[in-house]
Amino acid sequence: MQYGRQKEILAKIAGKLAINHQETLAQLKQEYAQLERPDFIWHYLLQSFSTMGRASGWHGLIGNQDNYARVTYDALTQLSQEEREVVVYSTCRDAKIRMPSRKADFIVKCYEKIDKMGGLKVANRLLFAANGREGKIRFLKGFPGIGPKYARNIMMDVYHEDFRNSIAIDVRIASISAALGLAFRNYAEHEKFYLEVAKDAGINGWELDRLLFNFKDEFMAELDYAMRLAQVHVDQYVGDSTQIGAG
Repeated sequence: MQYGRQKEILAKIAGKLAINHQETLAQLKQEYAQLERPDFIWHYLLQSFSTMGRASGWHGLIGNQDNYARVTYDALTQLSQEEREVVVYSTCRDAKIRMPSRKADFIVKCYEKIDKMGGLKVANRLLFAANGREGKIRFLKGFPGIGPKYARNIMMDVYHEDFRNSIAIDVRIASISAALGLAFRNYAEHEKFYLEVAKDAGINGWELDRLLFNFKDEFMAELDYAMRLAQVHVDQYVGDSTQIGAG
């Protein structure tokens, strides 16, 4: 796998966007303070399920305080198992998150897993004590419904120091890869490519990931222009970063 030309184009676009949106990146980094939440792991598991498959689900489950209050860890602890299942399933439907029944099943099973660990305090401690990035990813992937993307994203949302050189590969990034004709054998290879793009752009993986998530339309517009220009004279484009966005 080479893709050197595509990497150069992406790095130039990313470098420009990082400068243009440095204030937004700085604000997002302030989420580091959320690591102090006593309900950290539960809150970010809920947030993951609310946005999984459709980011707008956040507003129904997390942003809606009435719905959120029904499924906090403490609220669910007050219920019997049967009541807990009913409340979680009805809340997911009311919140209009994608695949509510499946997400509700994940939430109930995650609750049971944390309960067996000894509660939120123990679960948080085990997560933070896990060895480095890979240890934390393994720990989070042990929760029902959490795969490689969200195992990274949970810790990236709070700018955790172990995840500042990480990429949470999602449909947005996959669409950019497809537009460039990139194909990867697995998640690790896909992430590695974008980490190399970030390095070439002079930013870290977290910064690239957040730029791609928050400014995908802008990124794609720049990419479309770069690809059209490349059809005329790709070497000229790569050698002259001032061409980006000129159209």
